[in-house]
Amino acid sequence: MQDANYGLTLLMFKNIKASIYLSTILLCLFSACGTEANESKADNALDGGRYFIENCMQGNFKIAKLYLLESPANHSYFDSLSAHYFLLDKEGRQQLRQASIQINEIRSIDPTHSSFDYQNSLDKVPQKMMVVSTPEGWKVDLQYSYPQKTK
Repeated sequence: MQDANYGLTLLMFKNIKASIYLSTILLCLFSACGTEANESKADNALDGGRYFIENCMQGNFKIAKLYLLESPANHSYFDSLSAHYFLLDKEGRQQLRQASIQINEIRSIDPTHSSFDYQNSLDKVPQKMMVVSTPEGWKVDLQYSYPQKTK
């Protein structure tokens, strides 16, 4: 009878060991999923603009949004950008992901605002955007890129 109890205890030990192992794996997987909240803070205008553009071109809009200046207008423009990306066919999105950013000029307007002129290697259409210094790092202000239309 003692051998039976010993076997049960050994089985329980193996189950506990397997549970700990499985829990460790799951913990690692879940912690890896949260890395986008730990994205790099943009310490200068170049990084703020580049991080935003790169993530938009890659289709990583959740991360790109971290580099967006908070305002209702910016969120509206951002939603249009992401919708346009997902309207592209699979080949179009792949071409955009493989394109590179070509920075034409970065102009400091004042200590907290810089103009960021760029294009991508796919369509070569010059684009401008404003990058603004905030306590959370440099953020893109899309209102500069998409001025209000007057009637």
